[in-house]
Amino acid sequence: MPPFPDFTNSTLFPTFASLPLVTDNVPPDTPPYHLIGTISENMTLSTSPTFICKDPSDSPLALTLRIPAALVKAGVQGGGYDVSGFKKGFAVVVPGARRSGVSEGKQGFVEIPVGEVKIIPASVKKLIEMGDKGKVVGRSESEGRECCQACRKEIETVKLSRCKGCESVWYCDKNCQMMGWSEKGHKSECRVYRAVNAAFPDRRRYQVKANVQRPSQSTYRNT
Repeated sequence: MPPFPDFTNSTLFPTFASLPLVTDNVPPDTPPYHLIGTISENMTLSTSPTFICKDPSDSPLALTLRIPAALVKAGVQGGGYDVSGFKKGFAVVVPGARRSGVSEGKQGFVEIPVGEVKIIPASVKKLIEMGDKGKVVGRSESEGRECCQACRKEIETVKLSRCKGCESVWYCDKNCQMMGWSEKGHKSECRVYRAVNAAFPDRRRYQVKANVQRPSQSTYRNT
């Protein structure tokens, strides 16, 4: 199985509270990171689409999408932008997120150009579960072996067939593929793998060693 992002890694997927502010100086050698959150509510009141999401620690955060001025329809809620893909229970992926509007008593929010945010049709909890499952049944491609996602037998990769939809899981034969699709949950997970692959094309970089740490917020502000 190709590497699945380690969504439990707080270096790569920090909580909302640990994000730097828009005014902070982030060191150039800071590892690339993404904010992930599960959409819980559409709170759009103006021309800027706004959603309440839950980060990996289950803490709420406000995400506002910035639409190019030329595309905003004045007087129309959400600026007329189609947010039908931002469904409750889906995960948002925001690269290099920073907090805006932070002041005494206010935790602020995250604002991102609409074209930079990615959507994955699964909750953060589901993504973590899929990552944990991959750690159990997956094998390094360099070993030349993989684990059938249906019967869990470890076999040489050349003797297995890969799902043509997501290219992320392997099967012994047609019977195992049918079992994996209907009984082992791949029917619902296949599109999630595809979305993850699109959001993280270089997935290996999102599996850093546990001892790599993000700079503290005080480091950002003192740089």
